[in-house]
Amino acid sequence: MPLSFPSVGIQNMSMRLRRVVAVSESPFTLDTQVYTHQGARWEAEISLPPLSHAEARSVEAFIVGLKGREGTFTFGNPLHTSTLSANTVSSAAIRAETFELSSGASVALPAGTYFELNNYLYIVTEDKAANEATLNFQPPLRIAVTSSQAITYNLPKSLWRMSSNDIGWSINEASIYGFTFACVEAL
Repeated sequence: MPLSFPSVGIQNMSMRLRRVVAVSESPFTLDTQVYTHQGARWEAEISLPPLSHAEARSVEAFIVGLKGREGTFTFGNPLHTSTLSANTVSSAAIRAETFELSSGASVALPAGTYFELNNYLYIVTEDKAANEATLNFQPPLRIAVTSSQAITYNLPKSLWRMSSNDIGWSINEASIYGFTFACVEAL
């Protein structure tokens, strides 16, 4: 573990960042109090394209090999390609939402750029102009970062696990297989 996601393509994917936020509202004044807890994780539902029996074998083996929610796999959106060069990070504490780039600060990074750091997936939340060193991102850092750790922009991935122990697939009379499953970031 972790297993590699099979190379069969993605037909459809919905992805979200789930947060743990409590809101209390007064029934009399409608004033609210908001408390943001530390929890935040990526979640996704993935549908694979219709597969022949020969193509589906690797996916069946992958799903069964995960043993429900026990196993983990690496996965990222295959459309997030980039030609940005790797930067390195100065040190940052766990749960930080910004850090300083110690090299490559001359590169501009637009908001919405995904990156991988220490095997976790993050997204840039504010445009970073060239020659600015501070990078704003979400979700908060999963683990503390030491100086000179590389950032991956091209096909960034994270560690995932199935969101249910019960995983299945469909097969029709033409021996075409269909796979749809939900997964969550493994923290």
